[in-house]
Amino acid sequence: MEILIVGGSGFIGQALQKALDLIRVPYKVLSRTPKTDTHIYWNPNNHELDHSSLGTITHIINLAGAGIADQRWTKQRKEELIKSRINSTEYLHNECRKYCPNLIGYIGISGVNAFGFNNNRKYHEGDAYGDDFLSQLVAQWEQAHLLFNQLPSFSIFRLGMVLSSHGGAYRKIAAPMKFYMGAVPGSGKQLVPWVHLDDVVGLTLKVLQDKPLGLIHVVSENSSMSELTKTIAQKERSVIILPNIPSSVIRLFFGEMGLLLTESLQINHTKLAQSGYNIRFNNLSDLMYEKEN
Repeated sequence: MEILIVGGSGFIGQALQKALDLIRVPYKVLSRTPKTDTHIYWNPNNHELDHSSLGTITHIINLAGAGIADQRWTKQRKEELIKSRINSTEYLHNECRKYCPNLIGYIGISGVNAFGFNNNRKYHEGDAYGDDFLSQLVAQWEQAHLLFNQLPSFSIFRLGMVLSSHGGAYRKIAAPMKFYMGAVPGSGKQLVPWVHLDDVVGLTLKVLQDKPLGLIHVVSENSSMSELTKTIAQKERSVIILPNIPSSVIRLFFGEMGLLLTESLQINHTKLAQSGYNIRFNNLSDLMYEKEN
């Protein structure tokens, strides 16, 4: 087995590399700026890829994509969000058809924000996509992943908010808390599907070594935004003393992207529970026992 990681510099990609190092599974990482022997140069925007090390690759883990919540969704940013996912995956597939003769497995990621927002419904994997920007982004993203679905092992992980005190959304929420400036977005009653980083990595390793799961919701729990924010404050040894931030204010500052903070989404994760993977972080309270780096 030799893994090719796409998007290896991100939050999940770095954690995955550490895990593969621990179990001594060899891997390569596609990079625009190669710095180590494990890096392979590529620039999908220019259709550039060093093919010399691809012949031994057996599995791909595709984590590519500009951060959904990193910048306001201007027209230009939306184009970047699409291009960094769809175009790069299509180019990767085209190159792997020619230069990856030993490829047998593929894991792609997408997001649970595939259905729009509806507080009265819990969405299953087979439910129809919504018609908002984020839902359609997920639809195109997953369609690109499906180019690899003829491989013996093929999975798409629809991720909830990936939590870990070591980075990602957690650190953005926690940042103002050291100054006691943390606050709950919106009503606080909106539901947030989430999963811990360790479970994303653990499930990935299981699928690499076991059976594929196809399209699956990777979510541990649907928790309220109020519970999520207050749990993070507790772990950061802080308290929430400011009033909730009105949804109108969030929309003013973040535009359409603010929907991620203020709107409710419930995701069914029965398939994950029945997959044979034992989830380590089932409840927000489990974050209190998270290991330090």
